[in-house]
Amino acid sequence: MTKLFIIGNGFDIHHGIRSRYTDFAEWLESVDHEVHSAVEEFLPTWVDAEGNVQNAWADLENNLQYFDTDQLLDYGMNFLPSYGADDWRDSGHHDFEYELDRVIRALSVGLHRNFVRWLGTLSIPIQTTFPVRSIAPRAKFLNFNYTPTIQTLYGAANVLHIHGSLADPTSQIVLGHGWTPGDDDRWEDRIDEDTDTRVAGGYRLIDDYFRETFKPTAEIIQRNRAFFAGLGDVSEVYVFGHGLAEVDAPYFAEMLEYLPEDVDWIISYYGGHREREKIEAAAIEIGIATERTRFAFLSDL
Repeated sequence: MTKLFIIGNGFDIHHGIRSRYTDFAEWLESVDHEVHSAVEEFLPTWVDAEGNVQNAWADLENNLQYFDTDQLLDYGMNFLPSYGADDWRDSGHHDFEYELDRVIRALSVGLHRNFVRWLGTLSIPIQTTFPVRSIAPRAKFLNFNYTPTIQTLYGAANVLHIHGSLADPTSQIVLGHGWTPGDDDRWEDRIDEDTDTRVAGGYRLIDDYFRETFKPTAEIIQRNRAFFAGLGDVSEVYVFGHGLAEVDAPYFAEMLEYLPEDVDWIISYYGGHREREKIEAAAIEIGIATERTRFAFLSDL
């Protein structure tokens, strides 16, 4: 029997890499103010259970699905004068669609382009002060990170970078949400014969946004079918630095299809009792048998 290690961003953070989305935000503000401002203005801000204000950067991938379309359309209305208005001019006919497209491209193409650029600036250490001693280099690794940290520091060889790898110039870096719009969610379906053609164009642009920022999880799983199908000999699963976020739930569902029912899970978490409760609740939601699961700090593993 063998071991499977599932690696998330907390693993890189544990090794001193500044790879949080908030680190990306700080970098982005200095190199592309337009894209940074679009995230700040059109992705959600909320108050968590502890009363702390959280912005879009805290969970960037997931928050891409909560793009504030109402705010976008309100903004666009500033560029949608009536055809009969005194200040109407033919040259402004496409201003509404242009402004919507500018914001949408910033949050899709622009955000992804800058994300890849930022990943290239991350410094990977060549040795670690706080090694994770339970890692077995000959085990199987499912890596949600883009960095080669597990290979560089631990000599791991059998590593699947499910969302792409900086070390492989042919791989595609995947960044996106997991929400699939239903039939009632398509903006194009709101278009009828009375809809202003400029507004209709804007609705189509919004649909384009959700398609372009969608993470094609089903396609990714299909491309890597052999890896998942080969998990039948795993006796222990270690989850290091992965928050079991909803956006990645389909990957865990696929793993559970092939993993033995009596597999043992060891899941790391960071923080106090509340963080432990959150990760345990996420494990239950995914379908992990908590009676066969141990939760521990990464530093203790």
